[in-house]
Amino acid sequence: MSIAVQAAAPNLKLVDLREISGSSLVPLLEEEIDWWRRTLFWDMRSSAELVVKFVNLGSLQGGALLHQERVVGYTYYVLEGSKGLIGDVYMLREFRDIFWENRLIQHALDDLRAKHGIRRVESQLLLIEAPLAHVMPRAEHVRAYHRMFLMRSIKPLGLSPVEVGPSLLFEPWREECMDEAARLIAESYAGHVDSEINDQYQSPHGARKFLDTMIHYPGCGEFCQPASWVAFQKDTGLVCGLVLASVVAPGVGHITQVCVAKAWRGMAIGYELLRRAMASFDDLGCHRVGLTVTASNHEAVRLYQRMGFVNIRDFAAHVWTGL
Repeated sequence: MSIAVQAAAPNLKLVDLREISGSSLVPLLEEEIDWWRRTLFWDMRSSAELVVKFVNLGSLQGGALLHQERVVGYTYYVLEGSKGLIGDVYMLREFRDIFWENRLIQHALDDLRAKHGIRRVESQLLLIEAPLAHVMPRAEHVRAYHRMFLMRSIKPLGLSPVEVGPSLLFEPWREECMDEAARLIAESYAGHVDSEINDQYQSPHGARKFLDTMIHYPGCGEFCQPASWVAFQKDTGLVCGLVLASVVAPGVGHITQVCVAKAWRGMAIGYELLRRAMASFDDLGCHRVGLTVTASNHEAVRLYQRMGFVNIRDFAAHVWTGL
């Protein structure tokens, strides 16, 4: 802990997020926007503007840290059915400290349990340093999953098309695929570590909610239909693979979802879907593309590395159960 933090930390005050104005968050959010831009090449300004809007409306729940009435840290959470999601935790660099980060997280956990009866909470907080060594509040209830943020330059693309057989057809994503895509996601992630991290993957109904959020809301960037692809079985019309994409900053694409039905794995369908997505990003003028992956998903990690992706950020997904 720095001397500045030692001096300032005892004077910090934790208040409910609804006790502050959205405008008081702006200096803190500007620093966070800069971090995302420099570290992950991601423009989160639209998300930050939504935070300010909902704080002003008094409809965003969470906590804020004040130092002499200046907001120096905050967290917010949202409800998603019977679980809670901690959407963000951020502290200004000069005040950053694990103790106070944990106070913010603890505030969110306590609020979710006391006010809403929530027993399961999920989070993926990319800004926490040394995330796998970070001892979280309610440690007896939490499990941490090592995840990675991978990235590669679009040019040179250097990826050759592969022949996956005459029984498959690749087409650009269309909205009519939503129900089939939800079925595929639930089937593909059955028993998979990612369904432990995000319980929406455990059913077609949950997967449909996940898709609606990803496609229609800006948290994962602006959905990019031209770079999103679906693999169909020609004889049945069933979806057997998909890749969904977004644009997270000018010239920067992001793969938000890629999955292949279990019966069709080992046929290079995942490779071809990703190749098509990146070729589409290239056509759109993007110069880099990123994605996230759970480190224990060794098959996916090997595929991404083979396709030129490199890890630029380790982070953790945290899941609290039985709160």
